[in-house]
Amino acid sequence: MMFFMKKNFEPLKKRLREINKLLDLDEQAYFGPLIEKFSGDTAEFQRIMRDLGKFGPKISTGSKFEVYREVQHLFQNAAPKK
Repeated sequence: MMFFMKKNFEPLKKRLREINKLLDLDEQAYFGPLIEKFSGDTAEFQRIMRDLGKFGPKISTGSKFEVYREVQHLFQNAAPKK
């Protein structure tokens, strides 16, 4: 039997909330619930990344690709919950 530890995705959610504040109100209303309901599932994460791509330059004052990489690393490196 394999045991999987639950991961702490709060750092990822915190960063996504910061990004959400940069969006238009209607986009915030759509994207906010995705962040709050995020459970760590890969399919959910792929949807979030796809949506970040749709928001384009709104997600950063610099390179949006840096934001993508940062979010990807936060997902991949989520520490196990204690």
